[in-house]
Amino acid sequence: MDDYQKNRQYRTELGLFIDKIVKVYLDDDKFFVGKLKGLSEDSNLILTNAKNEKNKAFQKIMIRNKFYNFVTVEEDPFPMLALAERIAKIFSKGHVDFREEQNVISILNGKIIVDEGGVRGSGPSAERVKKIFEQFKLDLEAD
Repeated sequence: MDDYQKNRQYRTELGLFIDKIVKVYLDDDKFFVGKLKGLSEDSNLILTNAKNEKNKAFQKIMIRNKFYNFVTVEEDPFPMLALAERIAKIFSKGHVDFREEQNVISILNGKIIVDEGGVRGSGPSAERVKKIFEQFKLDLEAD
């Protein structure tokens, strides 16, 4: 196989990562994690909703091919929107606010906050949300 064919195969394989959450390693301790939205002919990458190793957010970032060492597909992110929709079936939609940029759910004007780590808040409503959250996680594991 000549270099052209190897490069073409590489780009084809990398193209399978489009619309997936990837981790782009710049070196041992520097990386970006985000959704791969674009791939140029010479393997430059475009990520959206990316974060670096310091958790700094970037709405969109282009990484030139000479600056990264390798790319991995990460697990799908926790489906916070689906969880927000499930919670909204119990609480009225006006009381459930999914904040995509922060990846959190605010319930009852911030009295209850839900993120990937769990539920913060107290009282009967918070206990109800905790039960929904735990069942949601069990349902994800069952899929």
